[in-house]
Amino acid sequence: MPALVKKSTFAALRGVTPGRVSQWLAKGKISGPAIVGEGPSAKIDVDIATAQLRERLDVNARFGLKGLSTNLDRASDQLPLPLRDRVEAQIKAEKLRQAQLLTRRLEEEDRQRRGLYVEAKAARNEMARLVADLLGSFEGSLTDLSAALAAQFRLPARDVLHVLRKEFRRIRERLAAAHAAKAAAEPRTVQSAEKQPGSIQ
Repeated sequence: MPALVKKSTFAALRGVTPGRVSQWLAKGKISGPAIVGEGPSAKIDVDIATAQLRERLDVNARFGLKGLSTNLDRASDQLPLPLRDRVEAQIKAEKLRQAQLLTRRLEEEDRQRRGLYVEAKAARNEMARLVADLLGSFEGSLTDLSAALAAQFRLPARDVLHVLRKEFRRIRERLAAAHAAKAAAEPRTVQSAEKQPGSIQ
């Protein structure tokens, strides 16, 4: 595991100011694999950055900075004990953060496999399709229903079918308006809590 540190920590390790490290970064003295991440959260790989500085800095510039030549010859495992402890603590914290992210992702994938996560839009579309199929099937059966009623009460089948369709459409419009109002009052998202092993309900 490489020693990844902030710019200010790397400056302290090399015996220079953070501003000097910023100059090295701007001039490309430290670049590429020596920089891990982007923006304010970017870290510097101590060993790679040190090797780059040893190769890219002018000899006069190196010896012109107090103690820099000695600092560039010091590997990350040869740092002063307080700084080494700080670097090791940062590495452990980063390992812990990565492990937590991996655990959270695996838990989400497990919930998805067990069907706890569904795409809300797909669920709504499927429900709408099922309702439309049921209504279509029921409306299609009105012809048979009107024929049975016409034979039972000795009425014209066409008139009975006309009345049934008219009433069916009226009832369907009323129910659709009622369900639309109910759906509008529901929250856009639903929170669910899984029962954890050993928990008491």
